[in-house]
Amino acid sequence: MISHSIREIAETDANWIVEACQDKEILFWTTVPRPYKLQHAQGFIRGEFPEYKIWVIEDKEVRPVGIISIHAVDEAGNAEIGYWIAPWGRGKGATKDAISLVGNYAKTDSKIKFLQACISDLNFASQRVAEYAGLVKAEAACKTCPAGEKQTSSTYFRKAV
Repeated sequence: MISHSIREIAETDANWIVEACQDKEILFWTTVPRPYKLQHAQGFIRGEFPEYKIWVIEDKEVRPVGIISIHAVDEAGNAEIGYWIAPWGRGKGATKDAISLVGNYAKTDSKIKFLQACISDLNFASQRVAEYAGLVKAEAACKTCPAGEKQTSSTYFRKAV
């Protein structure tokens, strides 16, 4: 059962995004700017950090708890997703639900054949969530992912839409 929803990002999301992006886990595992400021959130919302599609993840009380996006879609139809959940939304299935909902969207986009996430080989929590959401460990990625101040090897997790 899905208990979260996704919606288009809006200008009114800037403040909670700034609050969430102060979290040490988000700063450790993602590429958000450091320090993360209001102008970063506003630029993200305006599309200054190009993404194919961005959604806000909301809980059943319609409170924002995270972000999920499709970074890009390659020629083979792989839609690379990225996500983060604010501390107040963790442990409640938000990522699993959001990946499922993005999968529903992907079925309506003829460019997309697969959803995939490139996850640091050290980010065991994100790997477990991706697998719980139905993504399968596929192959080593040819790029690195952040783990604090370091870049680490990474693996693609993928599923057909």
